Amino acid sequence: MADTPPPITRPVNVARDLSVSDIRDVDFSLFDLFAAEMMLGRSLVEGKTVTGCRIQGPAVLLASTGVTFDGVNFGDSGGDIRNLIMKPEGSKAIGAIPFRDCAFVNCEFYGVGFTGDAAFLEQIRALQTLSLPVS
Repeated sequence: MADTPPPITRPVNVARDLSVSDIRDVDFSLFDLFAAEMMLGRSLVEGKTVTGCRIQGPAVLLASTGVTFDGVNFGDSGGDIRNLIMKPEGSKAIGAIPFRDCAFVNCEFYGVGFTGDAAFLEQIRALQTLSLPVS
């Protein structure tokens, strides 16, 4: 997980096809991405590379094996990165959108919480500068 990049300044570009494996420079709801996978008979988002995208919640992203974030702005944490972390009390994260073997590169998240195993949650906790600039 690298430092937060500058904000994406391109005009809004609504995603037309979220079933492709390489999603680039578009804006979409995390649930819409999951729904596109469900329409193909899949129960998780797998094998996607998402680059330069604005990704909207409300949603909780469950990062499983092979999910990476590079140059990503995780969104407004309200001054405390722990506000973006959702930790299940039991053994499952019911209601979270599961991702496996996906890469997020230079993306911005809005209204998205994050969950995963203890190592992933610790990496998120360690991040410092995640809030989007306020204009």
